[in-house]
Amino acid sequence: MRPLTPEEPSGVSRRRPLMRVAALVGVLVLLAGAGVYSVVTAPSWDPTADTADGGCSASGGSISASLAPTEAPRTTFAEDAPIALSFSPDNSLLAVSQLDAVTLWDWRESRALARIDHDSSAVPPTPVTFSPDGCLAAYGTQDGAVVMDLETGRKRTVGAKDTVRAVAFSPDGSSLALGVDGDPDGQFLHLHDTGSWKLEARLPGSGVLGSIRYSLDGTVVAGGEDDGGIAVWNVLDRSLAGLIRDRSEVGASAFDILPDGSRLLVIRSGSVVLVDRETGAVIREFTPDDDGGILVDVAYSAASGRVFAARLDPATGRDDMVAWTYASATEVALGPDLPHVFPMALSWDGSRVAGLRKESGDIAVYDTELSLLDVIAP
Repeated sequence: MRPLTPEEPSGVSRRRPLMRVAALVGVLVLLAGAGVYSVVTAPSWDPTADTADGGCSASGGSISASLAPTEAPRTTFAEDAPIALSFSPDNSLLAVSQLDAVTLWDWRESRALARIDHDSSAVPPTPVTFSPDGCLAAYGTQDGAVVMDLETGRKRTVGAKDTVRAVAFSPDGSSLALGVDGDPDGQFLHLHDTGSWKLEARLPGSGVLGSIRYSLDGTVVAGGEDDGGIAVWNVLDRSLAGLIRDRSEVGASAFDILPDGSRLLVIRSGSVVLVDRETGAVIREFTPDDDGGILVDVAYSAASGRVFAARLDPATGRDDMVAWTYASATEVALGPDLPHVFPMALSWDGSRVAGLRKESGDIAVYDTELSLLDVIAP
């Protein structure tokens, strides 16, 4: 990918912020409109490999000193604070997206390495997507996608004429996919070449995309539509490979795609179902053993071979997680003291879960047994 060059900041959009509320109805409204969960499929490289050779990580010291925060960043948030979380490819960085800025944390050391202030409105905040080497960080705004070069501290805007609701780098890093709002021809997925940063393709769908995911092998890209559907495209010939319409009215990001891109995990009538991407046929169903609330998000963890789902209980206000083994659809016991985290994020390889803890207002990181690893603290 070509290094970024400096550019003039774009104008600031002063649109009314969208705020989350604690009530379940308000939460589900925001989920439908913004997709606050950040679930990222695993990359096609080894995220545990040494990143000293050209990669960017918390331990590598390759993030520009010009991005260092000038004051102590926030470490606690209100329950209804609009934030989004995402991990870097090697799991060393946790990006916390807020209305006014993105902060990059070495979560193991509780050390803020970078703060990226927004030149344009980012309402609601979109999860950061990292390039495969971890050296570029991108997120959507009302005026295009911002791409930050973490090594040089330079940034540019891609697709500046569009409101960008979702962003995702392809697994090989050659493309940046943008989910744009208001394309006049109904082509809501825009692909930009990361060598030239020029628009290389506009792909048609049936609705505005609030979330974008690539399959592990990079053969397909899927977009969660704001009205509930999921569109899937073949990357090679850029043809529409499937359109799943039958799923519960949950957030645009409440789906996941399996590593080979052939199947999707979606929420339907109180269960998670595994469906064929082309036909929509149900292959497997994952149903909670107890009626503990409404399922609002789903993710496949390649590291553990499990399917995770987040749920909210409208009666008690409780939120928790349920999990099943992928092969047998058998529910896995996660222990009596599940973390109450919202929103949450799964790491690229599926080995880490991060989330905002409701009781304390801080951000914690867990393993896939939901055992606490670290908490971001002052």
